[in-house]
Amino acid sequence: MSMVTPEQQMRSAYGAANALLELEPRITQEALEQAVDTILAMPPYASVDRTRLLRELEARNNTLVGGYSIIDDKEFVAWVKTARENRTFEFWERYRHWMDRGKQWASGPLIQLDRLTDDILDRLRNPETVGTWDRRGLVVGDVQSGKTSNYTALICKAVDAGYPLVIVLAGVHNSLRSQTQLRLDEGFLGFDTRLSLLADDQENQRIGAGKMPSAPFLVAHSLTSSHEGGDFKIGTADGTRLIPGGRDPIILVVKKRVSILKNLIAWVQSVRAKDDPGTPGGKLIRDVPVLVIDDEADNASANTNEYRRDDGSIDQDASPTETNRLIRKLLVGFEKSTYVGYTATPFANVFMHHEATNKDVGKDLFPSSFIINLPAPSNYIGPEKVFGVNRPGADGETMGLPIIRRIADAAAIFPPGHKMDLQVTKLPASLHEAMLAFLLVCAARRARGDINVDNSMLIHVTRLVVVQEKVARLVDEFLVDVVRQLEFPGTGGSALNELEALWQSEFAAKSDELRSLLADHDLPPVSWADVRENLFDAVKRIRVKQVNGSAKDALDYSDHPGGLSVIAVGGDKLSRGLTLEGLSISYFIRTTKMYDTLMQMGRWFGYRPRYADLCRLYTSRTLVRWYRHIATATAELREEFDLAFNTGQTPLEFGHRVRTHPDGLLITAANKMRSGTRVRAGFSGTISETVSFETAQAKGNFGAFDAFLAGLPASSAKGRHQWDAVPGADVVSLLRQIQTSRDSWKANSQALADYVANRVANGRLGDWTVVLAGQGRSGIRCRLGGYDITLTEREHDGGSGDGRVSIGRLVSPADEVADLDHAAQVRALEQTLEAWEKKPDPKKDRPKTASGPFIRRQRSHDRGLLLIYPIDGGLPGNLPLMGFAISFPFDDDAPLIDYAENSVKQLERLFE
Repeated sequence: MSMVTPEQQMRSAYGAANALLELEPRITQEALEQAVDTILAMPPYASVDRTRLLRELEARNNTLVGGYSIIDDKEFVAWVKTARENRTFEFWERYRHWMDRGKQWASGPLIQLDRLTDDILDRLRNPETVGTWDRRGLVVGDVQSGKTSNYTALICKAVDAGYPLVIVLAGVHNSLRSQTQLRLDEGFLGFDTRLSLLADDQENQRIGAGKMPSAPFLVAHSLTSSHEGGDFKIGTADGTRLIPGGRDPIILVVKKRVSILKNLIAWVQSVRAKDDPGTPGGKLIRDVPVLVIDDEADNASANTNEYRRDDGSIDQDASPTETNRLIRKLLVGFEKSTYVGYTATPFANVFMHHEATNKDVGKDLFPSSFIINLPAPSNYIGPEKVFGVNRPGADGETMGLPIIRRIADAAAIFPPGHKMDLQVTKLPASLHEAMLAFLLVCAARRARGDINVDNSMLIHVTRLVVVQEKVARLVDEFLVDVVRQLEFPGTGGSALNELEALWQSEFAAKSDELRSLLADHDLPPVSWADVRENLFDAVKRIRVKQVNGSAKDALDYSDHPGGLSVIAVGGDKLSRGLTLEGLSISYFIRTTKMYDTLMQMGRWFGYRPRYADLCRLYTSRTLVRWYRHIATATAELREEFDLAFNTGQTPLEFGHRVRTHPDGLLITAANKMRSGTRVRAGFSGTISETVSFETAQAKGNFGAFDAFLAGLPASSAKGRHQWDAVPGADVVSLLRQIQTSRDSWKANSQALADYVANRVANGRLGDWTVVLAGQGRSGIRCRLGGYDITLTEREHDGGSGDGRVSIGRLVSPADEVADLDHAAQVRALEQTLEAWEKKPDPKKDRPKTASGPFIRRQRSHDRGLLLIYPIDGGLPGNLPLMGFAISFPFDDDAPLIDYAENSVKQLERLFE
C-alpha cells in the first residue's frame, strides 16, 4: 500500500473541513477555527499543519466578488429558474463539485459563477422555444480572470437545459485550441479526448470533473480532441456517425481558421441542412439549437473590411473578412442560434456597426442582445493592481504593486524593428537577473510546501522565431551553468552569492510591504535559509521551452501531475489566450502600442495563490507607462458599462456611446473601428485631460495660456485662482492657439475647439469656469498671466529622448467639482452612492466622493469647466508644461466631431 504524502493528507483535511463548514449558516472566523480543530482531533489528520489549513480555509471563504452589470435589449424572457426546477442540471452540478473540491475555488466566486451563468443563460433563448431566433451577446472580463471557467459553466448549463450542439471558437493557434479543449475535457466532458472521441469508451479514462468521487458518468460527445492535431476533420466526424441534434449532446472546439470553419459548415450542413430559399446561403438547419462560444472574440472575428458606401449607407454587397463571414454563415445556417463572445478587450466588438449586414451571411456580430461586465474576485491580480491607474474623479490615482523591475539594457541587444538576421551572442544583464529571480521563486514555493505545482517564466523579446531560437539556446546555457554551480559548489562561479544578494535586495526587502498589500492572499513568510535548502531540488526541475510555430505548441502541464517548471521563450503565441500555469517571472519588451494587443500580451495577470508576493515583471519604462494608460482606459470603459447599466441603456445605445467617446481613439486598430477615412468622437459628458506633452510645443503653449489668463479680470486669490462666467468664445480662441501632443488623442485641442465652437454657436457652453491650479508643492515658481504661482508636481517619465514627456494623472480628485455649489455636490454624491448600491463592490470602500459622470450631470448645457495646471516637467529655465483638462456637461444634442486625418494615420501605424 502506498504511503499517504503530507500534501495528500492536507488536501484530505481541507475537504473534510469544508464539508463541516457547509453545515454552517454563516462562515465566521470562530466557525473556521472550530472546524479546523475538529478535523485535527481525528487521528488521520493529527500531523496536519494547523496554520496552513486555517489559512487555506480563510482564503477560500474570505474571497470577495463584486456585483456585475448587464446591458440588455430587455427582450429576453426569464426561463432558467423554471428549467432548473423541472430537470436535473447534472453537468453543472458535477462541474460545481469539481470547482469546489477539485480546484478549491473560494465560496464567493463559486456562488457568483452560479448566479452569473444563470443570468447569461436567461439571456439566451430557451432551446424549446419554437420558431426562428438569433441571440448575440458579449461577456467582458479581465485578462486571465476566469473567462474559460465561466463559459465552461455556461456550456454545462446549456447542455443540461437542452442545447444539443455547442461549438467553441478557440483562438487561431493550435496551442490555445488544445489548451481550451483540455479545460473542457476536464470541466464538461469528464474524459480525456486524446484517448478517444467517443464517450462510450471513456468509463476508465476519466479526468477532472469526471474523476471526482461519486461523480456520475455523463454522456456527451466531442468531435475534436485536446491532441495537437485534434481540430475538426470531416473524416473523423463522419467516422463517428454522430448527428447534431441526436440523442446525445455534441461539442466541438475549433480554431478560427478559414479552412477549419469551411469544413465545419460543410459537414453540419451535409448531415442536417435542408434547402431554404429564404435563408442567406439557401440552406437551413431546423430544430437544432446551437450555442456558439467565441473565445477571444475581438481577435480574428471582427470584420475589418469596409462595409459602407461613400455616402455612409450600409453596402450589403461588400465582402466581410473571411473569418468573420464564415462565423456569420455558420450562425445564419441554423434556425435557432445563440452566439456569446468572451473577451478582456471588447473595443473591437463595440466598434462594430449595429446595422452592418451582408446579403449572403446576414448581420454582423455586434452584441445586440446583451453585454455583461464580469467582476474579478479580490484575489485577482489585474492591470489596476500591477500598474495602478491615473484618473480623475472619486478613485483618483492608485499606485501599482512594487513588483515591476524597469529595464534599460534590452534595446541594445534586441533593437526595435530588428530583422531575422539579428546576431544574439549574449543576453542582457537584466534577463540574467530575471532568470535568477525565477530560480528563487521556485525554491521559495517549495519552502512554502508547494512542491508538486507548476512554475513558469515568460520571456518575450521578439516576435521572430529565428531570434527566439537563439535566445532559448543562450537561456538554456545559462541555466545549465547555474545548475552545475549549485550541484558542485567548489567548481567556481558566483551564482549562489548572486542568488542570495537578489533574494535579500528584491524579495526579503519587499516582503512585509507586499504581504500587507496582498492581505487577502495566503503568503507565509520565507527566509533565505528556507530558500537555500530548496534551491537545487527546485532548479534541477526547470526546463527551457520554445513556444512558437517551429516547436511543439502546447505547454504540456497536464502531462506532469507532479508539476512542470518551465522557462517559456516565445512571441505571438504567448501573447493571447494561452495560460502559463504558475507564472511568476515575466520578461517582456514587445513594443506594440495597440491597447487591446498589449493587454492580451499581459500573461502575468491572473490568480497567484500562495505566491503573489513572489511575482515580478521585468519590462521597459515606456511599457510601464503604456500599461498604466491601458489600465486607466480600461477602468474608464468599465465605468461606461456601469453608467449604461445604471441608466438602463441598451447594447445599441452603449455601443454608440463608446464609438463616439474620445477614448475610442485610444484603444484599438483603425481598421477594427472601420469608419472610412474619418474618425468621429463626441465629448458630451466626458472629461478630457492632457497626459502627454511634446517639449517643442511648451514655449508656444505657455505664451497662449499666459495671454489668456492676463486677459481675464484681475484675481486677488492666493495660490489657486478661479474665474466664473468666462465666455465660451474666449475658450475656443485659446484652444485654437495651443498645440497638443499627437499622443493626446483624448485631449486633441483642435477637436475640442471644434466641439466647443459648435455648442457656443447653438446656444450652449457659453458660460465657463476657469481654474488656475497654482498651489503646487514643487517649490519651483513662475510668472503666468500676471500671477506668481508654484508649479504643479506630477509623476512623469522624465522624457524618453524623443522630445515627449508623459505624466500620470493630471486632475486632482476634488478639482472637477470646483464650479458646483454645495447642493449640486451633494446630489452628485447621492447619485454616485445610488449607483454603487445597485452593484456594490466589496473590494472597494463605499464611495466618499462623487464620481465624474455624476458630477458632470449636475451642470447645465451652458456651463463648462476648464482646469489649467502649469506642470514641472524638468525643462530648462523652469518652463512649465501647460496641462489642461475640460469637464463637459451631458448634452443630448451634441454633435460628433471629426478628428484630423493624422490621428487616423497614427492608429494605422500603431505596430512598430
